Amino acid sequence: MEPDQMKEATRKLLWSVQRSQRYHARRSSFFSRWNKATAFAGIVGGSAVFASLGKALPGEVATLAAAGVVLISGADLVIGAADMARKHNDLKRRFCELEAEVVGVAEPTVSDLNKWKSLRVTIESDEPPTHVALDVLCENELIRSTYEADRAKGYLHPVPIWKRATAHFFTWENT
Repeated sequence: MEPDQMKEATRKLLWSVQRSQRYHARRSSFFSRWNKATAFAGIVGGSAVFASLGKALPGEVATLAAAGVVLISGADLVIGAADMARKHNDLKRRFCELEAEVVGVAEPTVSDLNKWKSLRVTIESDEPPTHVALDVLCENELIRSTYEADRAKGYLHPVPIWKRATAHFFTWENT
């Protein structure tokens, strides 16, 4: 492989690794916030139920608060937000380690490149299904961080606002 081809192949590999780091950092952060929000809702809802036992709130409010706590806690249990946050954080860390290994080699060989591609595929095999709209948003973020503003505009991928707002909730395969 020619030196220019090798540089381009290494650049493409680094690009995909850096995009994956951003993606998993966002997913980890989302699930951490989700978990904290459900814990907060449980505390607030539990407090409302406790207060109603002392006749401070009408019975209907206590019932609604209890139902809300059950729904939110149940959703958190089914989704497994804390586990998902850890999983995505681990994936991000593995991609960071791969980037460090790639960047640490001044003159990569074809053998190095093949090894790194194999490591990337191994990490990707542990990933849950990709949320495509979120992946595109991470690609756009990487473009903005890499290129000057005027040049970046030509490379950005449009994502409708409703897909941006729901990127963590739906996979949006056709984005």
